[in-house]
Amino acid sequence: MLAKTLILSLGASALLAATNATTGPPIVTLTVQATDSHPLHYMWQSTDGSITNQDSATTTWTLPTGGGLHFAYVLVYNKMGGYTERRIAVNTDTIGSPLALILGSVYAAPPADPQVGDFYRGRIATGYGNSAGLENFTPGIKVFATDTGTGQRYPATGNVVTDQKGEFVLSGVQPTSNLAVTCQGLAGVVADCTPTPEVDGFATTDYLAGSFATAVGGTFTLQDGSPCGIYDKFFGVNVNAAATVLDANNAVLATEPVNELGDYSLPLKPKGTKVQFTCQGAPLVTIPYFIDTSTYKLPAAKLSGVSAPVVSTMTATLKGIPLAPPVAIFLPPPSGLPSDIVKRTDDFLSEKGFDTRMGACMYYLTIGAVQSCGTGGTLMGAITFDDWERSVHIGPYTVNGKTTYTASYINKVDLNLARVHQSVSYGPHFTAAVVCNHLGASDFFNPTQADVDNSVNNAVANKNLVACVAMDYMISPGANNDQPYVRFLIFGPNGRLLPSVNLDGRGEKFVPGTCVVCHGGDHYAGYFPTDGTGPANIGGHFLPYDVGNFEFSSTSGLTKCDQEEQLYHLNQNVLNAGPTAAEQELIAGWYSTSGSVTCPSPTAHVLNEDYVPPSWVATGDSVATNFYSTVVARSCRTCHVAMVEPYNFDHVANLQNSTNQMPAPGIDFPATVCNNDYDSLRSHTMPNSLVTFNRFWKSYQNTAGVPDQAQAMMDFLNDNTFWTDSAPCTPLP
Repeated sequence: MLAKTLILSLGASALLAATNATTGPPIVTLTVQATDSHPLHYMWQSTDGSITNQDSATTTWTLPTGGGLHFAYVLVYNKMGGYTERRIAVNTDTIGSPLALILGSVYAAPPADPQVGDFYRGRIATGYGNSAGLENFTPGIKVFATDTGTGQRYPATGNVVTDQKGEFVLSGVQPTSNLAVTCQGLAGVVADCTPTPEVDGFATTDYLAGSFATAVGGTFTLQDGSPCGIYDKFFGVNVNAAATVLDANNAVLATEPVNELGDYSLPLKPKGTKVQFTCQGAPLVTIPYFIDTSTYKLPAAKLSGVSAPVVSTMTATLKGIPLAPPVAIFLPPPSGLPSDIVKRTDDFLSEKGFDTRMGACMYYLTIGAVQSCGTGGTLMGAITFDDWERSVHIGPYTVNGKTTYTASYINKVDLNLARVHQSVSYGPHFTAAVVCNHLGASDFFNPTQADVDNSVNNAVANKNLVACVAMDYMISPGANNDQPYVRFLIFGPNGRLLPSVNLDGRGEKFVPGTCVVCHGGDHYAGYFPTDGTGPANIGGHFLPYDVGNFEFSSTSGLTKCDQEEQLYHLNQNVLNAGPTAAEQELIAGWYSTSGSVTCPSPTAHVLNEDYVPPSWVATGDSVATNFYSTVVARSCRTCHVAMVEPYNFDHVANLQNSTNQMPAPGIDFPATVCNNDYDSLRSHTMPNSLVTFNRFWKSYQNTAGVPDQAQAMMDFLNDNTFWTDSAPCTPLP
């Protein structure tokens, strides 16, 4: 949506005259148009530059020097539980002042890793298995765990408490631990919440870690169906409603929080007569405490007369002249797509965890990229992109006769961004790579070649730059036992270190969670700690360059064949950066066999885009191999080869073996991709990239010449020669 809108013409010549006369960083005035039946209030944030955070529909934003895309956000609320977040982009490619030299810092000596062990992540659901349709992620549940072998308690004293997503994280857990998890909540009820193990390296995730069999529940929302309150880590705002059971004399029997989706659970209270809901300054809402014993659901409750504010547009002006597209554009979240079914606004690119601003700063501090963290997580003494390039000897700072390899294309199946990739390796303990992300094709599903050419050519010309994401694999003395490990960094268009990035239009997400969602994260689960106990090595991995998932320009020098050799060397550099076994096997398979794509001489290495791993070929099952080629290779493999072995779908046994991470693989796989009764809490959590998700479901019975991934998956799930148990999958409407 962003790319499509930003290719519109600029328009007024008066604007060009005004912007050409600009000296120094541009200062724009932002205005949001919002309506509500109650008085409105405002908060402002920007990804870079300096914005005035004031309770006003108008504010000023001093943009950074240089070109690129910059984003400002407004949070509009009515103090009665209604919240709406929106953003605007301003492109300074044409209105910006020359890029100023940014005085950065140098990599600081990282503190010694205090963390012993890793992280255990879980989510508590109440009512699961108790009654049909009552599966609520539950905030406010107290949790601790005990190693049944050693007696070690996590945490050593006290408890951790589930957040608005019903999630908890235990730190310092030993990889060999066999944990028994105890939960306390719902008016003091204690339950055994020990999950069925799902091993993610040392970090264990379980989506139904526990349930309270004595629970009832329901929903409480605003009049428009949106939740009352918000859980917004970018703005640092956490407001939620509460549900209270009262008896006939209005005595309080139990009070529990309502989660971020408007769901709640309560203990059974035979003397209860009504449930009362409170949220911020809104009027009380009361419903009868009537329990339908067939569902254990209470009647749905709504706050009449209160809805989320409606934001119709955001505008920017420079020297009193409106900025029109492509310079400035209002960017509501993508809509009218299959991804609309995923209700959490931040669900995509967050499957591994969701960090805070302070957590991002602490991560940067731990890897030596900042000197300290200010109030609220401000990056103090941060390195710049130029500092990073110098320190890792990449691009203009390459040394010792090495080559920085480069390739440019659109990663069509993943993020639909036009990318300029660079990578250099000085051996198995020193490799660096950076990808600079620019606006992608206007049609993410089936773009024309002209559309692709325009996007890639603009990226090569350094236009429409969103952010550069850098990775290095090297030794940092004092960190990770002096062994090499992967670090992640995000830099804005002007080279400043950024704590977050919004790659799909559904919210800023902080490092390192927004990186390890696809890059592994073997020692990461839930979030990066804000108390200094997080490890420098979170178990990240470089990703292979999967040519079959890219779109290439037809411009000479930028075609697929023109760049195959560069891509080959980029993949060889991945092998020097601590790759997983799956990555090693995949890259070897790509270049040891030939596929349908051929290139004229002198290209020496052409990646086999038709590659199917030996374990899938050995099944002798054409439905299964078609599923691999059509679905796994296009929508799963990019991320899964960087995960730990149980999630490696290139080994067919990881889908078939019920003793591995999937207790019932024929059910568990569709449970995350489809919408079914087995596990509604995990429905539609995969693919976890919004573009991939939409491409997957839009392909169903589509006549645009795009392979039908949804049908290939359904054929596979009904393939009795492959599965011993399977679950149905219904296509999205």
